[in-house]
Amino acid sequence: MKRQMIAVITAATVTLGAAAPAVHAMEMEFNMLTGAVYNALQAQGFDTSNIHSLTLNEIVQIRSILESDMDTSQRQKIRLLLEDD
Repeated sequence: MKRQMIAVITAATVTLGAAAPAVHAMEMEFNMLTGAVYNALQAQGFDTSNIHSLTLNEIVQIRSILESDMDTSQRQKIRLLLEDD
């Protein structure tokens, strides 16, 4: 029984250790995407004080809007996303 527990703990440690670099890479990509959106919003004159509380989905939505031809309703949607949190 003790051997089985050690085997399970060892397997879990190896698995989690192997996943750590992938998690770190995803976190770095999220930070880079957020930084790019932050810079674009600043250039457009948006208040970015709440950007740290946005989800990945909200960041992607804002990026999509910024890359399109923005009209007034799209600018309002960005404002609502930024103020929602």
